[in-house]
Amino acid sequence: MKRRKLLTSVLAGSILLGGLAGCAQNSPSKNNRSDVKYEPEVNYAAVKEGTYQSFDEKKAVEAYNGYAMNLFSKVASGGGKSNIMVSPASVMFALDLADAGACKNTLAEINKAIGGDLTPEQQHAFASAWMKSINASKDVEFSAANGIWSNNKIIGTDMNKEYIDYVEKYFDAKVKPMDFGASAVKDINGWVNDKTKGMIDEIVDQLDSNTAAVLVNAIAFEAAWQEQYELIKDGTFKGANGDSEAKFLSETSGSYYESDKAIGFSKMYKGGQYMFVAVLPKDEGIDANKFMSGFTADDYSKFMASVSYAYDVDSKLPKFSYDYENSEFSEILKAIGIKEAFDKEKADFSGIADIGENLYLAKAIHKTHIELDENGTKAAAATALAIDAEGAFFNERETREVICDRPFAYMIVDTENNMPVFVGTVNDI
Repeated sequence: MKRRKLLTSVLAGSILLGGLAGCAQNSPSKNNRSDVKYEPEVNYAAVKEGTYQSFDEKKAVEAYNGYAMNLFSKVASGGGKSNIMVSPASVMFALDLADAGACKNTLAEINKAIGGDLTPEQQHAFASAWMKSINASKDVEFSAANGIWSNNKIIGTDMNKEYIDYVEKYFDAKVKPMDFGASAVKDINGWVNDKTKGMIDEIVDQLDSNTAAVLVNAIAFEAAWQEQYELIKDGTFKGANGDSEAKFLSETSGSYYESDKAIGFSKMYKGGQYMFVAVLPKDEGIDANKFMSGFTADDYSKFMASVSYAYDVDSKLPKFSYDYENSEFSEILKAIGIKEAFDKEKADFSGIADIGENLYLAKAIHKTHIELDENGTKAAAATALAIDAEGAFFNERETREVICDRPFAYMIVDTENNMPVFVGTVNDI
């Protein structure tokens, strides 16, 4: 039986986003702050000519993994003992659409949060290349799509043509002008439902009078395990909030991870380009969210680099499913350094459409869903940003155990560069 996992990221805007090369010349001087490194607006023309299309892949991957662990640690630190999951990839692709339309220090903050020391052009080239890789995936159904809805009554014909050309070229984003109201809500939600194969049927419930645009990124991924689980056992999961009965997926495999903080194993999805990684804390008394709140990019790098194929790994993984919602995701984005975009006076999103009013990010919401069983994994994520005006020989070997019958963390990872697409925790079944 084929299983699927889905990822969606949605930027829902209210008075939206400035464009990099088209930033207003009369941007207020209050944007000139000494505490943020200034980054110039993206030169759309030069990018189009290919001047900025190269980037250091190792540097870009390190920046992404650092951002991903930073983002999740902020979520985990406020997650109590609940099950949580976010998609750093989903949030990044969404923020890239915003980053492509931000100006001055608003651009600098967003770009630094997701791209580290990469220039905006390099960050966009990296993100664009990853999206092309996603859409070219083999053995799995994996696709990425972007859409932008603009409000005729606010933006009208004032959206920056260079911005439109840029996001179409790099992110295959299609712009759809329309009158905002019930029909726009229906249209946006219908698009999200279609692109996520019904996993997420609603991302916006209404668009108020201040909504100028909605930016949407959706990723859908459908895959089965490379080797399906055959052994399923009943057992007890010793959860953070009490014991519960669970069905455990059991097998003996060959990938073992061990760092100073955790042990784990990985299991490939069909085709080998993506894998599930279980991270079991060595501290048996800690809940998974507390553990992950202190799990840094360096910890992640050390853990992934520790993989050994020298052991037979007896593993147990519970079947699980849950939903997660964070309606105050704006606080998470602020915590990773994106602050000015939320400031009514300092935000500068004039490049997408200079309409004579200051545009700022008003709200962020992140929703996810995951199901994992013997056949594979099905997962979905949605992010809304509202912007307001095995071997042939069987030699006897040592054995290691990774028994996930207590709180643990997990990632769904792109194996080419060990970049996590999803990061989550299981505290209870």
